[in-house]
Amino acid sequence: MTTDEDGLDLYESPTDATSLFNRSERLRHALMGFGAFFAAARHDDPLPHLRDLACDLLFAEELHITVPAPIRYAAQQPGRLCSPIMIGRRAVGAIEAVRLKPFDEDERILADVLGQIIGAVLDQSTIESQSRQYRTQVQANAETLDLLLDFSRQMAHSVPDPVRVGLHLATQVPQMVRGERASLLLTPFTQPDTPVLLLSNGTISTPERACSVRDQGLAGMVLRDHRPLIIDETDTDRRWFSVTAQEYDQPTRCAMAVPLIWGRRVLGALTVTTTQTHLFDTPQLHLLELIACHVSLAIYCTSLDAQLRHVGEVIAETTAQVEAAIAVARRSLHQVTKPAYGSQLGPVELAELDCVSAALERIEEVSRRLQEQQRSLITLTEGGATV
Repeated sequence: MTTDEDGLDLYESPTDATSLFNRSERLRHALMGFGAFFAAARHDDPLPHLRDLACDLLFAEELHITVPAPIRYAAQQPGRLCSPIMIGRRAVGAIEAVRLKPFDEDERILADVLGQIIGAVLDQSTIESQSRQYRTQVQANAETLDLLLDFSRQMAHSVPDPVRVGLHLATQVPQMVRGERASLLLTPFTQPDTPVLLLSNGTISTPERACSVRDQGLAGMVLRDHRPLIIDETDTDRRWFSVTAQEYDQPTRCAMAVPLIWGRRVLGALTVTTTQTHLFDTPQLHLLELIACHVSLAIYCTSLDAQLRHVGEVIAETTAQVEAAIAVARRSLHQVTKPAYGSQLGPVELAELDCVSAALERIEEVSRRLQEQQRSLITLTEGGATV
């Protein structure tokens, strides 16, 4: 037997030399395979790859990786090997390998090292997953801002009626927040008790459905409370009012809604839904609130524009009626004040006619002011429609 300076056995026989050679080969094989462990961190689910790699290194017939860490580790047996998965000093899981041939001390040491490596890989995988999620969120936010900018440009060049604007918006909202469908519940200025429900498939729901959503649905709750809400699971949440199968082919499982508010005026509610549960989170709800601000501005401006156009039409109609009345009155006054009749009129009657003439002049002045207001309204509304 040969020993080194510390008294450790190097080898006792050729068999020991073979064992030492096998151990060095196993170490070399393990070192060469460690790179594959860290490459597994790039997969969405690294555990299957880590399990296969660890099983090959330990020559195990069956190997399990349990995450999170079990409450109790399995007892060590000759043919069973258990080792914790560590991230720093914290145990996050466990490795359990089983085979008929007993595990030796080197393999148990290797299992402890694998626990450290797998922990580092899982930590790296978590960091990369978060990084991918952040990149996806940033990309989604950038796309949303582009869509909002494009919509703002369209509104600057053309301001149609509120319903057309709402339909245009409802078709774009799902893409902005990674939803599948959207609906826009509006309470018109002139008829707040008659809501309008616009769907992202480009259709307008029935008045009965719009009233049901306002009175019983999530949009109505948001409309009354003036607060955004998320429903993670519609099947178990009584706040969700289910729509009929004729309108949607697949049932809604997750939804979020925000109110449309401009100043002190509540214009409606915006709802986004999906067929997956627990899909929306707080950042997406905040993004939907940002979208709702743009929607509120667009709806308010188009509603105000529609009201101004209506007022302009009323003023134009009123002006025409006043001018017609003035013309009739002037013809009648002219007939009365002809020389053939004027000589027969007394001072009192002439004074009355003067009052009538003065009243007509005042009416004519009002008519001119109405015309000026009409021209101002026309200029205002046309100014919002062209650049």
